[in-house]
Amino acid sequence: MVQFTLCQSNEDWSRYTAFYLAHRQQVIPNYQVKHVLLDVIHCIKHGRAALLTAEGGRAIGIGGFVLGLERQRFEHKEIAVLNNCCFVASHRGNRTFIRGLQVLAEQIADMQPDVSEVRIPAMAANAYTNGLYQKFAELLETTDSEYGPVHTYTTTFEHYKSFCNRFR
Repeated sequence: MVQFTLCQSNEDWSRYTAFYLAHRQQVIPNYQVKHVLLDVIHCIKHGRAALLTAEGGRAIGIGGFVLGLERQRFEHKEIAVLNNCCFVASHRGNRTFIRGLQVLAEQIADMQPDVSEVRIPAMAANAYTNGLYQKFAELLETTDSEYGPVHTYTTTFEHYKSFCNRFR
């Protein structure tokens, strides 16, 4: 059974960061260590994150979010932005992804009850994640990054929660 542990202690954040560093190429090819560390810092300061573990405590995935947009210095807390999330191959294509979205929805509501929008960035070249996000969100914009084009999807928080709750 998969367990979701919110990152609170130094040990939690260390395990989260180690997993992210080890699997960053799955999320974004050639993703630099400095960007992983910046993502983690933003999550610590402006959001929440969880480490997913299997039996025996083996890390199998991560997920998180921030409140507000980085380009606006995280001032608009009514917008939640999902961070890069990833799972080991053995836990893709099952309910782990949906359960992760559910946990994120619960944590967003707990941290900011007035959140109204969820944004989800995805590398344009990643057909798998784009296909998943298109099931419950609309394409808001495509921007260029040093790693290539990034699609950002958007949906209301209520629609996001409703989508997640369909699988309970």
